[in-house]
Amino acid sequence: MSSLTPKPKVLAAHLISLMLLGLFTFSPITAQEHMANFGTNDFELSMEMIPTTDGNYVTVSPIMNFNVTNAGLGIKIYLSKVDENSNVIWSRKIGQFPSVNQFPISVTEVVDDAGSSIGYAITGISIQAATPDPIFVITTDTNGHVMASRTYGGNLPIAGTNLTPVAGVGNKIIQDHQGNLVVVGSLRFAGNIGVVPFILNTQTNLNLNYMRLYHDVRYLTNGFGIGSMAGFDDIVAIPAMEDPQTGEFVPDGYLITGGTRQVGVPGSAETLVVRTDPGGHVLKSGIYGPTFADSKGRGIELASNGLVKVVSHVKEATGAPLSTQIFTLTPASLILLQQDRYHGFISHGDIRETNNGEFILAGRGAFDRDGAVLRVEPNGNIVFFYGYGSNHVEILTDVHELYDGTLYASGVTTTWCQGPADEYLVRTKDDGTLPGCPVLSLNIDRSTPQEPMRDTDWESVNVTLVNAHEIVDVTPDTVKRQICPGLVPVPFPWDWFRRGDFTRDQEINVADAIASLSKLFSSGPESVPANAADANADGNHDIGDVIYTLSYLFSGGAAPAAPFTQVGPDPEQDQPNIFSVEEFFQYYNQNFRMDEAGFHLNFDLEI
Repeated sequence: MSSLTPKPKVLAAHLISLMLLGLFTFSPITAQEHMANFGTNDFELSMEMIPTTDGNYVTVSPIMNFNVTNAGLGIKIYLSKVDENSNVIWSRKIGQFPSVNQFPISVTEVVDDAGSSIGYAITGISIQAATPDPIFVITTDTNGHVMASRTYGGNLPIAGTNLTPVAGVGNKIIQDHQGNLVVVGSLRFAGNIGVVPFILNTQTNLNLNYMRLYHDVRYLTNGFGIGSMAGFDDIVAIPAMEDPQTGEFVPDGYLITGGTRQVGVPGSAETLVVRTDPGGHVLKSGIYGPTFADSKGRGIELASNGLVKVVSHVKEATGAPLSTQIFTLTPASLILLQQDRYHGFISHGDIRETNNGEFILAGRGAFDRDGAVLRVEPNGNIVFFYGYGSNHVEILTDVHELYDGTLYASGVTTTWCQGPADEYLVRTKDDGTLPGCPVLSLNIDRSTPQEPMRDTDWESVNVTLVNAHEIVDVTPDTVKRQICPGLVPVPFPWDWFRRGDFTRDQEINVADAIASLSKLFSSGPESVPANAADANADGNHDIGDVIYTLSYLFSGGAAPAAPFTQVGPDPEQDQPNIFSVEEFFQYYNQNFRMDEAGFHLNFDLEI
């Protein structure tokens, strides 16, 4: 005898077949402008995004795991390739497993003599105590698989000093016009007696050409490096050229920015700019910024008109948030031509020129929690200043102009995450707008300070310690989501959800089953968070979850397990939520000697 009431699984099967029929005849339309995030269950933060020769982009990030049940911090390199629509092409987790923690900061594409890509090179900071060779460079092939790894450093070759590096940071890596890899950063000496900047120049096989250390002679007391705290943050290679202002010949070499100060003297940090030859010998140097407030160079760019643009942070004496200052210099003598300060914007990356000669910077609003892009004219006037984000924390660390004039920025979000923080990608129109997405027009106070260039002199020595290391890579579990247009932000933590609520609209209905099928059979977007898709709470997302949801909706099946009656946290979740900028930096700085007052986010050891 047959039952008049369909069995739950039979009814669910009929519904599934109808849904699949509709699913495969539907072609979703994706807007060109968008917000997206990608990452793993751990903490990721895009430190730099670079364009590649094949028209895509590579981001470099730490992948950090704070495990509350196992004391300690695990940090590896997270290298990912994405297209212009934020689709992940591949991602790699790179490092020495399990012992050495390496935090990446900068990545560059490496090309051969014909200009064809041969892979990528990464630098950053090794989180280990008292090592004489703290600067690392890792190279990969074009698919992100490790080719080689070496560390660099060494004792100062000065009689009677016996100064040994105990920590260091590589802040920027580039490939110069000669095809060499060039890294700039800083080294800290034992006993915190001083910090010195360096240039590291290697061949693409990581054989050392030279590693040159520098010292501000104004603070030369008992020996090289003692009493001085300085570092380099950014470098660009320049070709031989003529100064557009003076007509003076400028040989090829490097332009570098950073900061310098005297140990233990507050208010003495100044923005440093130097020009060197290809061997790293200083040809011209200058210091800039407010005379009685700490400042530090963060980014440098040689503009198409031959002038130099420098971005620096200024630590306000009033206790207000950091401000951003942009200097315009001549390339030959580094004469200061123009300067503008922007109160309300904190830059976190490079300065880049657009096709129409304007300049774009990525960062965040000083008085809010949104990642921000600032676009300015060559004369410093603001074109726009927009914030992108939601109700938690977003920071943008890099921005590029695409071939069609749209802007593509990367950084970090704590709102739409697989873990405590994920990489954050934002593509906007050329005017900074992003239709249908949360965009905030921010107000900043622009002023034009009058500060002259000041002179400084530098001496240098070389160190030669090089060690090879075995580094491996694995393919992590990377999840990418389209945040907007599409996902509607909701006012609760990123990891709170209703089980079975795939669409994150706080309702359990047939749309959730359709979205779940789309993910399973049509490469549709992931639920937010991923465990929301696990309707039957068995730890997996599969067709059983769709059947469970449909049975609950149409056949009197059991309700999903908690959290279900109302939005709540995952019972299995042991990572903290990050709601504010203060909490973000507290989480970020747990195992580092860095904080926001120390000019954060690029691991500057010296300020």
